[in-house]
Amino acid sequence: MSESHVDSGPTAAWLREIDMVLPSNPQYILTGNLRDVHLTDGRGHRSPWPTTTQAVTAVLRRAGYSCVLAFDSVDGLSVMYEAAPGLAASVTNDVEPCPSPIAQLPQLLRRVVGAFPGCALMVTNASRLTTDGEATDGLFHEVMSTAEKLADTAVAKLLNGSHAAAVYNSVFWLVDKENDLPPWFAGLDAVRVVSVPQPSQSQRYQAASLLVRSLAGGRESTEPEREAAARRFAAATAGLNIKALQEINRLAIDRRIPFDRIDDAVRTYRVGVPDNPWQDAELRQKIREGSEYLGKRVLGQPHAVRKSVDILIRSAMGLTGAQGAGETARPQGVLFFAGPTGVGKTELAKALAELVFGRRDAFTRFDMSEFASEHAESRLIGAPVGYTGHTAGGELTNAIRQQPFQLVLFDEIEKAHPRILDKFLQILEDGRLTDGNGVTVHFTETLLVFTSNLGVYDSDESGSRVPVVHRGAPYDQVEASIRKGVEEHFTSVIGRPELLNRLGDNIVVFNFISDETADQLVPLFMENVQGRVLASTGIRITFADAVVEHLQCHARNRLDYGGRGVSSVVESLLVNPLARALFDAPDGTSDTEVTCIEPTDDGWEVRLKHA
Repeated sequence: MSESHVDSGPTAAWLREIDMVLPSNPQYILTGNLRDVHLTDGRGHRSPWPTTTQAVTAVLRRAGYSCVLAFDSVDGLSVMYEAAPGLAASVTNDVEPCPSPIAQLPQLLRRVVGAFPGCALMVTNASRLTTDGEATDGLFHEVMSTAEKLADTAVAKLLNGSHAAAVYNSVFWLVDKENDLPPWFAGLDAVRVVSVPQPSQSQRYQAASLLVRSLAGGRESTEPEREAAARRFAAATAGLNIKALQEINRLAIDRRIPFDRIDDAVRTYRVGVPDNPWQDAELRQKIREGSEYLGKRVLGQPHAVRKSVDILIRSAMGLTGAQGAGETARPQGVLFFAGPTGVGKTELAKALAELVFGRRDAFTRFDMSEFASEHAESRLIGAPVGYTGHTAGGELTNAIRQQPFQLVLFDEIEKAHPRILDKFLQILEDGRLTDGNGVTVHFTETLLVFTSNLGVYDSDESGSRVPVVHRGAPYDQVEASIRKGVEEHFTSVIGRPELLNRLGDNIVVFNFISDETADQLVPLFMENVQGRVLASTGIRITFADAVVEHLQCHARNRLDYGGRGVSSVVESLLVNPLARALFDAPDGTSDTEVTCIEPTDDGWEVRLKHA
């Protein structure tokens, strides 16, 4: 069959590279974005979207090649181009039949390299010739040994084409990764490795400009309107290839999404949901009331609540990353909660998830102390192909793939290995992450929250942990100290200033728990105790004012541990002795008042007054 995709000259850098080195390299390894289609600006072809093999064939035709063949381990041999009928047959007629297509490859390589000037062969899906790139398979070893011999002995021949110097009968190996072929072959001077990159922003814009015309309202719109839609299309598809843009365009046609709402088609392609819940009127109303709602869930942290609500407002207004040029594919919101332990960082994250997504299960938490080892990276994104457990995927990538609309909490991020922190660079900048199997997961609809205790404590000369800032200090002083600790950790300790830059001004500093906040927390915890007792025993518990005041007094002495210290006081002084007292209470006990809490030789006990 003949090749129909011919243009006036190669436009992509990788095609120009192939064209320039035809006189110097007989064989090539092509890797990278091979399964994409590529834009050309030439004339005389039926489609502006040639495949990789079609684009390479066009380069070879201009160079004067008269026969281009392609070999696939599944389908065997096909003809990409022949200048005259029968040329391809003259090369392949003497290839003896074999039980499998791969077994014919050594003969075919010899025939192509030794044929008339201007013959080329492309071995597509060469990564599938074997499951072992080290060439331990006998047939694969024979194929690559033959290729090595032919690369060393190839003779250049003069063609009537675009090159003044003689060129080789070329062999192209199309592989997923360079190391899918044996290193002793890929390292030959005669073999050139050519990487096919992902399309650039300008190339995606060029493709988008052609595609948006076919969408509803596209042809009737004005040129500036189409141009604006194409620019949004190109910006929203950062990290995707041209073929993905074609699929998004088809999806938009099928769902009748107009050209000026191309963002909805991109979202549907990425996460499977056409609607944008971030711009839902109900969510906006919930965010308007967010400060009050979050302030009730997390006491004593007005600065943290205000900053968090501001970021939600930014997302609801569609202004995430608005300071950049064009659209963004970043997560909807990123928050870095820093502050003392037990002050409500995790609780605020949970409250945000429930406020935005309306569900308690729209929340995934990772304890980053479990990722202190470099090898724990595979837990997040999955083991690479070929390693044990690679089919299971990663905990993080699986969670986002299954539920893209959720909040993801990375607790105590400073305890993670720096190599694992590098994975967040791509998430924060491009809103995507590739798992161990090579599948890309998109974070464009998620909220990301990191928590940290950095800047609160430091180590003295003896290695002891000492506070840098103390409870009771003004908030401005607490904030400055904690921000400085965060910056020093990322820039000096782990050497990741680029991660700090990605976080930007999204660092939210929590204050210490105050006495007033402790006084508010104690009644809340006591209400929880009342509810649990009623649910488990049917007994209605009330508390005398003296009991509340007693617990509040002791709670104020444990505020270095934050809200957890308050909770611990309620558990030790109230829950434990109350459980013992109710366990020994006579059957039929109903309404009961806790009148006081008293110390004993082995702890605390409560006095009960039954109705």
